[in-house]
Amino acid sequence: MASKPQLDAGQSVAVVEADAFDRMNETKELIAQRAYEIYESRGGAHGSDRDDWFTAEGEVLPKLDVELRVTDGAAEFTAQIPGFRAKDLEVEVGHRLAVVLGIHPDSKLTADGVPKKKKVMRIIELPFDVDPASAAAKLQGGILRVVLPRLQ
Repeated sequence: MASKPQLDAGQSVAVVEADAFDRMNETKELIAQRAYEIYESRGGAHGSDRDDWFTAEGEVLPKLDVELRVTDGAAEFTAQIPGFRAKDLEVEVGHRLAVVLGIHPDSKLTADGVPKKKKVMRIIELPFDVDPASAAAKLQGGILRVVLPRLQ
C-alpha cells in the first residue's frame, strides 16, 4: 500500500472515496430548483430558461478556479477558497473525478432570519484512476492543495 503524500504545513482536509455522480445529481437538482424559483419570480414568462439556469448555477456554485498539474505518479491541484476552514471542506474522489465541496456559515441572514451558507463545488476530471486511500489535502492561507497518487 502506498504511503500518504506529505504536504506542507496547513490544516488537513478530508479526502473520501465517493460516487461523484451522486453529488453531481444532487447539485443539478439544487440548480434546477433555484432556476424554477427565478422563473416564477419573473412571473412565469417563457423564453429565458437558459438565463434562469445560468443565474441559478452561479448562485449555487460560485466560480472556483483550479490549477491542475499531472505527473506520471500523481494528479495535483490547487484552488483558492478564501473564507473557508478545513473543516468546511471535503474532497471526494471517484470515477476519475475529484469533487471539491464546501459549506461555510455566512454572517448574512435570509429574509426568514436563517443564516445563509456559503457553498462551493468544483468537479475536476482526472486523467487516470487515483488511490483515494493514499490521497492528501491541506488548506493553508485560503489555498487548498490536493495530491492524488495514481492507482497502481
